[in-house]
Amino acid sequence: MSTSTIDNSNSINLKVSHAAHFLNSTQRQVIAKQAIGGKIPISHIAERYAVSRKFVYEQKVKAEEAIHEAFSDQSSEPDKVLFYIPVTKKWLTQVVLALIFICRASYQGVIELFRDIFDFKISKGSVHNIVHEHLQKAKEINQLQDLSKVRAGLHDEIYQAGEPVLVGCCARSTYCYLLSLEESCDANSWGVHLLDLHEKQGLSPDFTVIDGGKAARCGQKKLGLTYPHTETPFML
Repeated sequence: MSTSTIDNSNSINLKVSHAAHFLNSTQRQVIAKQAIGGKIPISHIAERYAVSRKFVYEQKVKAEEAIHEAFSDQSSEPDKVLFYIPVTKKWLTQVVLALIFICRASYQGVIELFRDIFDFKISKGSVHNIVHEHLQKAKEINQLQDLSKVRAGLHDEIYQAGEPVLVGCCARSTYCYLLSLEESCDANSWGVHLLDLHEKQGLSPDFTVIDGGKAARCGQKKLGLTYPHTETPFML
């Protein structure tokens, strides 16, 4: 073989290799799809894009591996690590607050989850301190909420260790805008809280739903907060 023939062959290989570097991801996907489809010979695909047949086969293998990964049975690898979380004291504090406020977990529930899932001991006192440490911040956030969009209010009293707690929440969103422990659930207690919510946060529902008790109704009327409709729920 003459020197000129060798030089010419190297030039062709160089051009083929060089062309592959300029193909973007979309073009590589097209090559892979055509190779997988099998309707066009590999040599024709290589010639069309000025690349080697080896390059075409490489794109085909990549695409086949991606398809296999996408449709593989994930349950066959239950021990595969999906991701790592840097566990810090601040992160554990967030978990405690999330369990209490999002999952409505009890203090004991938080302790058991930390023990069984994290293999980490946390006392009931620590859980209590974390919650109360963030109460003031939670109150500040709650006081910034715009309650003017509350159209239907649900008002009632619940009891915690025998002490009355005044409760008010939005019927549509279930957002709780009133939760206050009181010495008594009389009209004055209701009136003070409802007026405060009305003046500071715009609470003015179209109607409220209250049980047969008179305290909440009187509290609304006493301070001029007579909403258009106040209904009494009944059991079906």
